[in-house]
Amino acid sequence: MLSSCTKTPAEEIEYVSRDGFYKAPRGVYFHFGSDATDHIIRESYGTKPDALTEFTVNVPVRHTGTISSSPLAYRVRVDEKASTAKVGVHFKPLAEQYTFPADSLKGTFPVTFIRSALQTVEGKSDTLTLVLEASTDLKAPFKELNRIKIAVNNGLQMTPEIWNTTTYAYLLGEYSLRKYRTLLKYYKQDELALYDEFSHLGDVERVYRFLLNIEAAFKELGEPLPASTANWLKQYRQ
Repeated sequence: MLSSCTKTPAEEIEYVSRDGFYKAPRGVYFHFGSDATDHIIRESYGTKPDALTEFTVNVPVRHTGTISSSPLAYRVRVDEKASTAKVGVHFKPLAEQYTFPADSLKGTFPVTFIRSALQTVEGKSDTLTLVLEASTDLKAPFKELNRIKIAVNNGLQMTPEIWNTTTYAYLLGEYSLRKYRTLLKYYKQDELALYDEFSHLGDVERVYRFLLNIEAAFKELGEPLPASTANWLKQYRQ
């Protein structure tokens, strides 16, 4: 419960009445899970298909006080000095205000990022720092919970250098971002899951499934299967 334990002269806990009802003023705050170590939302879009040009992050918020039978408005502003992302370049303008649904203590508001402008270098991100502000419906009383940073990038863990010096090149041919993203679709866009496949090339059944995924990806791309992979598949199909 976001309230002070200071007692009033009437021996009441602050925000709690004599009859035990919670009467804190309504105030909006960013909600962070109990296991959160920082106030950062991290998003990476590098593995997504090229056709997806925008991405929306739904930022979770909550409010203290009693539940309202009508929507409650709150405001969000960009801390430009603490952000590297620029409005209209890296993300779309925020709304003038957002609302909690009626009969709810929880809500979200959307922030839409423009993929083409985001960092593609591994380990680097564009950052957007947001600050909650009071409205006529809700205060913003909790300084430690009214700021959040969103770190976004369009990078990949895989780089052409790694690709061209490992088994990737043997099975997949010359590197291309489109080829890599297409193959990732068969591994739920999980780079680590795809990377793990290369650690089990001694497992006959698993290798066969892997080769089938590669074949399907190249068919989707409309490209010929690399000769090394085609020959390996041929051995299974004799």
